[in-house]
Amino acid sequence: MYLDRGSINFRRKRRNNLNRIVFYLVLIAIGLYFVRQAQSGEIEPIFVPTPTATRSPASYAEEGEAHFSSGRLGDAISAYEQATRLAPTTVEYWINMARFQVYADMPEQALETADTAVLIEPDNSMAHAVRALALDWIGEYEEATNAAVRAIQLDANNSLAHAYYSEILADTQRWAQSGDEAQLALSLNPNSMDVQRANGYYLENVGAYAEAILAYQAAATINPNLALLYMRLGLNYRVLQEYETALEYFQRASALTPEETLPYLSISRTYFQVGEYGRSAQYLESALELEPSNPDIYGRLGLVYFRALNYEGAEIELECAIKGCRHPERNTVVEPLSLSQGTLEYFYTFASVKAAYLKCDEAFPILNQVLAFATDNEIVQGIVEENRNICATADAPVASAEGTPADGTVIPAEATPAAEGTQSAPAAPPTETPAATP
Repeated sequence: MYLDRGSINFRRKRRNNLNRIVFYLVLIAIGLYFVRQAQSGEIEPIFVPTPTATRSPASYAEEGEAHFSSGRLGDAISAYEQATRLAPTTVEYWINMARFQVYADMPEQALETADTAVLIEPDNSMAHAVRALALDWIGEYEEATNAAVRAIQLDANNSLAHAYYSEILADTQRWAQSGDEAQLALSLNPNSMDVQRANGYYLENVGAYAEAILAYQAAATINPNLALLYMRLGLNYRVLQEYETALEYFQRASALTPEETLPYLSISRTYFQVGEYGRSAQYLESALELEPSNPDIYGRLGLVYFRALNYEGAEIELECAIKGCRHPERNTVVEPLSLSQGTLEYFYTFASVKAAYLKCDEAFPILNQVLAFATDNEIVQGIVEENRNICATADAPVASAEGTPADGTVIPAEATPAAEGTQSAPAAPPTETPAATP
């Protein structure tokens, strides 16, 4: 049977190779164009993962709060710095950062931060309150008072404003008003660490050390990782002569801030007061590892050696503190201390050592400084007179700084480091106020 194929052609037609070649060339040219654009940075390369999304300022603020709760103040401040960069007009970030800077013992930086907060929102009560706190820690009490009053005017229920005002009033010895403000702050927010801390500060300043301990313990319950609270607890226990408990709290503070010298100094002072001079010196050595050029630590070490009857060591360390030195063992330059209420004991003790070695020509210029500085301090005046007498007894007169004959000195056998921020009698038991420097 014959089948008619009709007009259907089953043969494959040859395609137009020229058109196909042109098409491919166009695709290659387009590809080369995009490759060159990507290489020059004009466009993003394809198949590259998208970059990580930028963190929100709120996430940095949350991180800062977590660090603060853990006692990592430096990390808390860094986190809030990031938050303020991303959201520079959010006043709460500046307020919180200033507060953390104060507790990190950075009051000057805290004041700058608080000033920024006030500029952003001039009528923000918390901005003025934290500014008052920073000013108080700097010692600008009048301006701090004005800032605290302004904060309370803007919000009478701001518990932190009342707490910080209580602290300022305590520093200016307005005890009754300080107590009123502390109680008002407690009535507004007893669950605030700041409020409990300020109340403790008021109580210790009026000598209610046992009650102050309870307030600081309440604050530490709210934030158990803040070293400064354990420092205050240690100081209050020490003034009550509960030395073992004081040491426990100082050690806790040191564990939270191993990079800080202050806990070491407080531990050293405590061991000094109980007569353990070797351990006292050991902690001062640890402090010097952290701050080898700090002249105050050399002065403290000199007092320890002096009490331990190591007069040679006392002479070396006190001379380094008072006159400055390049310490041979630590290979560091130590700048000299100036005579002040806080360094007075270093000076008269150093003069006593010099006089005991009959180096009266070296002792007398220092004694004259001490005499002119402490004109109203009968104890210090007595020490100066004793130093003159010992030189006179040894028949070793020298010319004083004013050109008059010198009389000498004697080492007070029972001299002790003065109270923290105060001077105590050389023969009397050590006394202190915990609000002063450890």
